[in-house]
Amino acid sequence: MRTKRYISLLLAALMALTLTACGGDKDKDKETDGDMTIQPAQLTEEEQALADLLALGMGSHHIFSFQVKGAKSVQLQVYELVDGEWSLLQSPGGAGLSAENGRIALSFGKLTDGARVAIQCDGQVFSNEFRIEPADDVSGMSFGTSTLGKGPTDVELDQEIPLALQVATSTGELRMYQVDYFEMPRELAKAGYEHIYAITATFSAKNFGAAPSVPSAGPSAQPSPKQ
Repeated sequence: MRTKRYISLLLAALMALTLTACGGDKDKDKETDGDMTIQPAQLTEEEQALADLLALGMGSHHIFSFQVKGAKSVQLQVYELVDGEWSLLQSPGGAGLSAENGRIALSFGKLTDGARVAIQCDGQVFSNEFRIEPADDVSGMSFGTSTLGKGPTDVELDQEIPLALQVATSTGELRMYQVDYFEMPRELAKAGYEHIYAITATFSAKNFGAAPSVPSAGPSAQPSPKQ
């Protein structure tokens, strides 16, 4: 319990350090390309040192920088793949956006062990914790995670952007899939893994709390995502 509280405090410190420039520090915001993009954040040495501390007991941390013109809110969603379709498990939170630039942080190892999300923009921070509780025993399963690629990804308002995919399986072979496969749930289902989870972000021109629930992604007949 103490370790979990320590990690939560470290995440808050990291977010405060890395995101205070949101909407104000133009030099730091050069890590985003274009008017509507999101990509993995470029951390300074000091930021990376705190991020390394965050990894203690959690397994991994992922921080994304976004630049979105016209967006007033962002909402995070967590899904599980069930019978070739994405099933919404929970919405761990979101935030109103008062500036065009900001960051989203995800801190987790196995999602079934718990995760923490944080969003900051214009000096304000939202953070929350969530945990996926599967009906079966996953203690002996292997987990693998993929996240948004290194380059900038275009953002469209009211369209879900997959930030992370995580698979859990008791089979001997574990293949990692790009987050683009979120758009092809039936292709992911062919892998036969016991659990496949996804975390997405949706930016909206509507105020936070006013936007309707995000629909689950529909299956695609495409054999693989576009490269």
